[in-house]
Amino acid sequence: MQKLLGSVSDAVVGQQGAQESLSDTCFSEKGEYAVDLTRFKRLNLFRRPTPLEELARLQQAIGCKPRIFLKRDDLTDSGLGGNKNRKLDFIMADAVAQGSDVIITLGGVQSNHCRQTLAVATKLGLECHLILQGEKPAVRQGNLLYDTLLGANIHFVPADADMYEVAADLIAELEKKGRKPYLIPVGGSTPLGALGYVESTLEVIEQGKEMGVTFGHAFLATGSAGTQGGAEAAAREKCPSMKIHGVSVSREAEPVKKSVANMANQVYALLGIDKTVSPEDIIVYDQYYGEKYAVPTEAGNDAIRLLARTEAIVLDPVYTGKAMSGMIDMLRKGLLDDAEAVLFFHTGGYPAIFAYAEYFQE
Repeated sequence: MQKLLGSVSDAVVGQQGAQESLSDTCFSEKGEYAVDLTRFKRLNLFRRPTPLEELARLQQAIGCKPRIFLKRDDLTDSGLGGNKNRKLDFIMADAVAQGSDVIITLGGVQSNHCRQTLAVATKLGLECHLILQGEKPAVRQGNLLYDTLLGANIHFVPADADMYEVAADLIAELEKKGRKPYLIPVGGSTPLGALGYVESTLEVIEQGKEMGVTFGHAFLATGSAGTQGGAEAAAREKCPSMKIHGVSVSREAEPVKKSVANMANQVYALLGIDKTVSPEDIIVYDQYYGEKYAVPTEAGNDAIRLLARTEAIVLDPVYTGKAMSGMIDMLRKGLLDDAEAVLFFHTGGYPAIFAYAEYFQE
């Protein structure tokens, strides 16, 4: 199964275009490229850079000292937007390079990653199978409704099932039919996929320079470690004064820190950077995800309402709402006052809010 996760060596090619302006600014102290993404094949799924917006009304509502900025990775073009398109830009290019004709991926019933993977596969004319963990609902809403509209091959599995065992059986079945399946793990969290958040972080650094603002802290929702792992590697290499704060959406902090450090180290290796980080170097908070993954919290829902009513921007109850509640809590307590500005990576996920409509009726 490991070979189906994608070959990094097959993905290394010369690449021109939008990335040149970014990589030209990324020099090590020796004057060599320290972070060069032009070597990696990609599909260019969306227009970049995504916008960086100041949230002045939110700052006023919170009453905090630092300015607040939002990286709009919810506005990537494919599949209703979201951060997974950054990962898929690299991962799906590898799938195409390997000649795969079937894409398989996994997640929860309201998986943002599965939605975006399906959209990209559909645009490429590839068959797509989604292994979704949870009960098949009587009415399909949110991400699942979108998956259904696009005609996904959906395999619902029980909450206690091993999704990767189910995937292995499906792969074997497809290979017997002469197909070439390509498995993308939960969240698209591979070193190749994490390059997407190396890119996003480099964009933020350049946009901040253009706007004359320095970010002391950056917040994001962290789950399968790919987003934070990529952001950690880029920030430590190009802007070490910007601390990356991960707000866990599903697990206690210690295992998440280990996963993020491991991913960041794999990204370093992929980029040819001789550095490592340890779990002790990683910041992750676990007090904001509530009862368990995909169960909304009161604070998260309040954060969704506050951003909607001040900036007309929608978050989701599973990822970004909970992460925003953590950042708001720390801003209100003055814990981030050492910074001129703080950044929030809006990683998307808003279609899921329609599956949680009962929480927002009043």
